Amino acid sequence: MLITRKSPFQAELSWLQDEMNRVFGLETHKHQASFEPNVTIWEKDDKFTLEMELPGFAQEDVNIEILPTGVLSIQGECSVVPRENADLVSGYQRSGQIHKEYKVPNSVAAESIDAKLLNGMLTITLGKKAKAKARKIDVA
Repeated sequence: MLITRKSPFQAELSWLQDEMNRVFGLETHKHQASFEPNVTIWEKDDKFTLEMELPGFAQEDVNIEILPTGVLSIQGECSVVPRENADLVSGYQRSGQIHKEYKVPNSVAAESIDAKLLNGMLTITLGKKAKAKARKIDVA
């Protein structure tokens, strides 16, 4: 099983901090906005599949690493591109940074990890190591 580390109150506390800064006339950290993408993790006999919704992200916006500590790190940043000679009337576009970490089980073969980003869906496939089979040893 893959485990993620995050605080359930991170988004609420960030919002509260921004509101307090606004009330007291201090600089807010809106330029460092982050969001929690929807993540689904599947397990089969031979692999894990992690699916993460990243609408508006391009391949060059995402950085994926497997750290020596056995942690899968996913980082990315997506920003809104302003339209030239146009005023925003209404709308919502997701932008900001993501940083997710998952502890990878020992059964995952690090060299068999594959990732692709297609139509806003990041799919990471983590192949499992071949299971050790019992071997009969003849006594000489």
